[in-house]
Amino acid sequence: MRVTDSVERVAVTLEILAGSPEGVGVTKVAEVLGVHKATASRLLGTLAVRGIVERDPSTRLYRLGARLVSIAGGAVASLPIVSQARSELEALTALTSETSNLAVLDRFHVVYVDQVTPAQTVVMASWVGRRSPAHASSSGKVLLAFGDDRTREEALRRPLEALTEATVTDAAALRSVLADVRRRGYAVSVGELEDGLVTIAAPVLAESRAVAAVSLSGPTFRISSRDHAQLARMVVNAAAAIGHRMAGRASGPATGSR
Repeated sequence: MRVTDSVERVAVTLEILAGSPEGVGVTKVAEVLGVHKATASRLLGTLAVRGIVERDPSTRLYRLGARLVSIAGGAVASLPIVSQARSELEALTALTSETSNLAVLDRFHVVYVDQVTPAQTVVMASWVGRRSPAHASSSGKVLLAFGDDRTREEALRRPLEALTEATVTDAAALRSVLADVRRRGYAVSVGELEDGLVTIAAPVLAESRAVAAVSLSGPTFRISSRDHAQLARMVVNAAAAIGHRMAGRASGPATGSR
């Protein structure tokens, strides 16, 4: 593939770097773009001057830069789904004292676009902007289960990466899980995305198809299996309220009063 359009070159380069947190060299970027190394070097140099990418002085590899965080933050905050969902996420966190998240599907990955954390909880890192394989998280499971049939089938044909020992990596098993998620209306993931992490998610539906997912996340020592059903009802209610609001209908009482 030879990418000739300048804007497309920038877009493809950022996609390469986003998928390689350890960093990428000029040679790799040139190969993917189908251009000379000097051209790739000039492109990366220009992006580095703007702070959009940065070069590790020891490895000489390029990674996404800090400037991109502020750009992405502004874009995420302006998404309609974020503004529509914010009050429900806040209410859900206030009610459960756990972190609530909003995510969307980007092909076979989940991208977290908003997060609300309890005031009393110290959070080491925000999930906003984070990408994770859809099959390994509760948000990904509801987005696949209630999403486009073609995307779901393509996801089931792809190699399923094991993030932990609990991650579902068998396509037949994942298909069964997704069918169960669709029947129940929510998904629970215990230790599949990260060891010791519990997430419970429900879909935000528009015309019966998931456009986003709302989830709660917390450690297994705080969220036991006996709490899953009760928390799931709260998450389902929050997701439904967001869907109603997006459709321009009255959403009913706040999450905390359901």
